Formats: sequence, C-alpha cells, structure tokens
Amino acid sequence: MKFTIIGDWYSVPDLASSFAVVAEGKDFEEAKANAAHAVLEAYPHRAGEGYEETPETLWGGDNGAYVVAAFLGDLSAQTVDAAEFVLIA
Repeated sequence: MKFTIIGDWYSVPDLASSFAVVAEGKDFEEAKANAAHAVLEAYPHRAGEGYEETPETLWGGDNGAYVVAAFLGDLSAQTVDAAEFVLIA
C-alpha cells in the first residue's frame, strides 16, 4: 500500500521545511520506516554531525521529525498544489 506522510521537524535550526513523502509498505509502520530513508536522502545533513539521525531514530527524538498527518494512497499531486512544504517522492 502507498501512504502519503506529512512530516515536520522537532528542531529547525537549519530552517528545513515541512515535507510530504509518498512511501510504500505492507502497513503504515513499514511505510513510515521506508519514508525515513527518503527523508534522510532529501535532507542528508540531518544524518551528519550535530543531528546524527538514522532511519531508526528519525521519527522522534530531539532532532528528528514527527508525523503531522498520514493518508492512504499517493496524494502527491494534491499536496504539491495545495501546500507549502517540500514533496519527497
């Protein structure tokens, strides 16, 4: 199944924007884990010194991200048209 996950950062000293990512998984938890990889690819500095986020620690923690909303399906076309955040797909 595909999920569209909208996320934001707990800490934003680098002015990183909110984001949406479309990820696949057999359930939401697997899709969320797969989304973490895509988010860190789009924001590689979040895995670097000072943040040290990994796919396992991204969702939570002091410098990680949190899920604002999640939707079943690929809503990338709608999110790009209606939002002011970065789409990671």
